[in-house]
Amino acid sequence: MSAASAGRGPRLASGPRRTRGPRRTRALLVPALAAVAALAGCSGEDGTSINEQMRQGDQKGYVAGDGTIQQVAVGERDQEVVLEGTTLEDEPWSSADHTGEVVVVNVWGSWCGPCVAEVPDLVEVETALREAGEPVTFIGLNSRDTIPNALAFEKRYDVPYPSLQDDGGRTRAQLGSLAVATPTTLVVDGEGRLAARVSGEVDATTLRSLVEDVLADGTVEAGGEGAAG
Repeated sequence: MSAASAGRGPRLASGPRRTRGPRRTRALLVPALAAVAALAGCSGEDGTSINEQMRQGDQKGYVAGDGTIQQVAVGERDQEVVLEGTTLEDEPWSSADHTGEVVVVNVWGSWCGPCVAEVPDLVEVETALREAGEPVTFIGLNSRDTIPNALAFEKRYDVPYPSLQDDGGRTRAQLGSLAVATPTTLVVDGEGRLAARVSGEVDATTLRSLVEDVLADGTVEAGGEGAAG
């Protein structure tokens, strides 16, 4: 699949990417990332908007996304994503150590139905890219689980990449309004800037397409060193 270049801007999906569930939409993520306003129109699992879910503060106990896909053209990326924390295995992790690579951040919880549903897709894409030797790093970000519960979940679903501890929501707070919904998947380019976001469940075809677009957009070079300028 061809990449979205700085001159061409984001590509619009020609048809539904998913093989299950509602059809997804793809939209340009505005440079300023007025995320709260952008997410206000997203529907949750029960048809309510994200803002309405936040006001209610009950039902599922979390904000669900509708799978909306947003991409940012290379020349319009001005939102830096900085993330660091401690993995479930008690090891330090920082996005600063992965400059020059594509970083995929997935916010999840074992209690979240869409998170469970998307795990096989995430594992499929991560495994394929890793075995192909692509400069792509996946990192999970757990939400509202104890460490034993989160580790048990990863073991049950054979998740091959690490996840950061919940730590009372402090690590997730680093993402601010970029990760309001659970699950949320962010694709960060080789220069540490947000390139794409899926607010809600993601499928393998969509995720691989978003990552491949970034791999080909000039911010990542062979060997994992970001492009100059």
